[in-house]
Amino acid sequence: MKRPPPPLALVLSVATLAGAAATGAVVGVEIALLVVAGGAMLGAIALLWASVQSLTGESSITLEEALSLGAPSAEEEQKRAVLRALKDLEFERGVGKISEEDYAELSARYRADARRLILAVDEGHAKERAEVERQLAIRLQQADEEAKAREEEAKAKSEAPPSSPAASDPDAASDPDSAPDSDSAPAAKESA
Repeated sequence: MKRPPPPLALVLSVATLAGAAATGAVVGVEIALLVVAGGAMLGAIALLWASVQSLTGESSITLEEALSLGAPSAEEEQKRAVLRALKDLEFERGVGKISEEDYAELSARYRADARRLILAVDEGHAKERAEVERQLAIRLQQADEEAKAREEEAKAKSEAPPSSPAASDPDAASDPDSAPDSDSAPAAKESA
């Protein structure tokens, strides 16, 4: 069942159109188009906010919590910085700005830091990974059950005795137009 649109979206749409019509009549079409664009932008923001709230299971969410959903953790930021430093180090070695000994020392240090940070990021996502794996197992089990049900249905259909068209469609047996015309069969043989 489809839910009705939220009252705020309806009010925003009506207000945008009314404001655009009034502005167009008073000031001009150009400003009316700006009013419509502003209303569309507010509508898009409202839709994005509603989608962020649906991620939290319909519980209320503050602005800080919404922003933190997409923000990387400190370990992720450090990991990106170390990987960027490794890339810069490779470039500097390639253009001859750094000696091989310095490169080996810095590269070993950056790689150790990167390894440590990657493990920390992975450990930080262990809870989410376990939940995803649990949901995946449930979906795979449901898919297996649906596949087995389809196989059993197909097997049951293939084992069922074939039915004649006259038995399965009583109208076909009583319809004189559907029966082969005995007069047309010899005529077809003669023309061939």
